[in-house]
Amino acid sequence: MFDEFISSFVFTNEETTQTFHHQWFSQGQLHECATCYSSIDADEPPSQHWLRGGEASQGLQLTKQQQAVLDIIEARRIETFFFCDESSKDKLEHFMGETCARGIPDLLRWMFQNNTVAVEFNLACYVNAMDQVLIFQSGSLRVDHHYDVDESVGVVYEMLMQRIENYLSCSSEYGMAECSITRLKVQVKRIRVEAEGQSADSSFFALPLQLQEEEGLTATTGCSTSESELASLRSAYLKHFRECNGYFPPNMRVNLYGLQQCKTTKELYVVPYHISETLQQLPNKNFLILNNIMGQFQRLHELSTPVNSIERDQTSSPLKDLHCRRCRTKFSRRSKLHIHQKLRCGQDFSVDSMHADIVEIYEQCLPISRSVFQHACYGITKPKTIMRKGQFVPIECDWRSESSVKVQHGPCVVISNAQHSSPCKFY
Repeated sequence: MFDEFISSFVFTNEETTQTFHHQWFSQGQLHECATCYSSIDADEPPSQHWLRGGEASQGLQLTKQQQAVLDIIEARRIETFFFCDESSKDKLEHFMGETCARGIPDLLRWMFQNNTVAVEFNLACYVNAMDQVLIFQSGSLRVDHHYDVDESVGVVYEMLMQRIENYLSCSSEYGMAECSITRLKVQVKRIRVEAEGQSADSSFFALPLQLQEEEGLTATTGCSTSESELASLRSAYLKHFRECNGYFPPNMRVNLYGLQQCKTTKELYVVPYHISETLQQLPNKNFLILNNIMGQFQRLHELSTPVNSIERDQTSSPLKDLHCRRCRTKFSRRSKLHIHQKLRCGQDFSVDSMHADIVEIYEQCLPISRSVFQHACYGITKPKTIMRKGQFVPIECDWRSESSVKVQHGPCVVISNAQHSSPCKFY
């Protein structure tokens, strides 16, 4: 919906107030953003826009229960998760679409906690097609910034759905209407750094993909700030941020900018944080403040160009001829094309099938509250058990009764064909 639009981020100065708001043009109409708006006194620094309603509210804050679950995930080194929903049998893409829009991105953002600088994930969906289960799996994708999570999952989802549709259209037996998806498996690996000693190393902290293509944001030609100068500036920034709530002294001769994300369009934009008076003999240096997913400071990224001169041309039209040179797929954003290319046009995607008589059981799973991820989510703590249906207790029976299969106490995820699939069982 928001791929083809032209955004503008506007500061309006009046006698006693300064107002910031976000607008975009789409299909010839001007839209006012309901989530990007702030008003401060005219004599206040621009940092107050973001400290009152922006940066502070965008940091991911976990409840005590969520933090306890994350602690268990880390202690048990859980890297595989299942999302399950039996009610989605009536429509193939319903459950998968909802989970890829919210549940999986939320899970990956969770994984960015505790000194995690990147995550690598792949997604598998279990398609119930008549009397068998087809397993479509993506290649692995590394996400280097938490702001890239939504787009990364979105691209993987679109590529998987295209492959499912292509596969089923080539089959004379099955159509989309006869299939459903009630299981999604996400495998996640976290790339972490030590809490101390590496926080200042810029090589560990990438810019979001939406900013990497912006001229002036990544180019550092001519940037000559020494490590000692940068360390001094970093200390001054942290001191005044903590003690003065974003009010910086006039003699702090640098321009600082912050990073914001529109909650409606998911677009990233650079905003002024502290703008110092420029001395003609020595122009101010420019830095972008980068924070982690909790809103905590990571580093200062030096800009070679003042932000005023690298803002997007609002009179230009959206990119129309952006496509992959290899497979000719078209895109509306460079960041999506970049993700597509990292996935090698889906070259590492695969499809497999489970035999009709095979059942997979994952025992003693860690349940994660539905209030967190919308659909039931379970962390996998033990290797799967594979058996044939002759050994399997029918789901209509009491699983606690004596049988040839001993199921351990705790939630279980069961993978079987459409007639025998089961939601997670509790004991």
